[in-house]
Amino acid sequence: MRNGFKVFDADAHVVEPKDMWERFLEPRYKARVSWRQPFEGMDRFRPATVDGRYTQSHKTLYGNQQEAVRWTTEAMVAKYGDVVHKGFDGASVAESMRVEGVDLMVLYGPGYDMWIDGIDPDLQAGMARAYNRWAEEMRETSDGRVLAAGPVPLGDITRAVEEVRYAYAHLGTRCFWARPNPFNHRTLGDRYFDPLWEILQDLDVAFATHEVMGLAGPSAGEDRFSTFVEWHTCVHPMEAQMAMLAMIVNGVYERFPRLRVAYMEAGSAWLPSWLHRIEEHVELAGWLEAPECTRSPLETFQRNCWVTTECDEHLVYHVVEEMGDERILFETDYPHPDSKYPRAVQTFLDQEKISEESKRKILWDNALDFYRFPDSHMPSEFLEATG
Repeated sequence: MRNGFKVFDADAHVVEPKDMWERFLEPRYKARVSWRQPFEGMDRFRPATVDGRYTQSHKTLYGNQQEAVRWTTEAMVAKYGDVVHKGFDGASVAESMRVEGVDLMVLYGPGYDMWIDGIDPDLQAGMARAYNRWAEEMRETSDGRVLAAGPVPLGDITRAVEEVRYAYAHLGTRCFWARPNPFNHRTLGDRYFDPLWEILQDLDVAFATHEVMGLAGPSAGEDRFSTFVEWHTCVHPMEAQMAMLAMIVNGVYERFPRLRVAYMEAGSAWLPSWLHRIEEHVELAGWLEAPECTRSPLETFQRNCWVTTECDEHLVYHVVEEMGDERILFETDYPHPDSKYPRAVQTFLDQEKISEESKRKILWDNALDFYRFPDSHMPSEFLEATG
């Protein structure tokens, strides 16, 4: 906590250890996943190959985006310290949280490895299982402070449902996620995914989407941009917006009224305008093209959905004014190059246009409502920030 405010980091990351797949993949998959720098002497961010193909775009691997944001291993060490050398193990990440003042953190990953276009569905499911096993270890070694959303292998819906059931029953996973991008030419509004929404609703667990720029696959801006400034500016909010659009207009939330979904790391200031735009189009042509969208998109969002804000998104006050303060979650953006760590929480608290009551909701209460973790997954004590 910081300044008496409890802090729930609803969307965070780590650099997964390079031996994660080696340690946690079943033996029959291990030879198919590896880490390899594109060239000797390069220092690229988690360059993984799956069945011999890089999971990141050639623009990320061979371009200058990493240099543009000054994000090398040395820069990461300078900002985050020994946690980098220690491979972001649970104990070290928990210590970073104490410095920042975060009481509970939920991780989203892996960003690329199991999402490459055309991945073998069986291998994708095996990678989801391996990640969830690693996540169980992170929870234990962080003294329960670091939890992880379970990645859902969307390549085969039967395997997706099986993994959700297994991770929930055997690994303690209590939230799940997938990228917002189209997968196998299907958006998240496709009825193919209905069995996934059904099991998530039945288990009463949260689901989220999360974009990560640089995938070797379809994403907003990939077809026209090669610079970080252009691609990263558009890809996170636009992919979240399109996933939200697809799920609302195709009636996902009408069919599964207890489903809870958050659209992570996409900001929030665009939300009122985007929902208004969806509403106008549904009113105009929904009678023919979106007959399953029977409720107001705004009403649907306020019942089923959440978005996130980062500490310096000052326009979040506009969302609060237009839509209230109950559907906004907080994220520190740890450990990205533009994170304000170790002052992310304080930076948010310093915002003058948001009331203390709204800050408490955004920093803690709203995440409790979204995730609805059992007591076994919640912290037993709250300590003031050390940094």
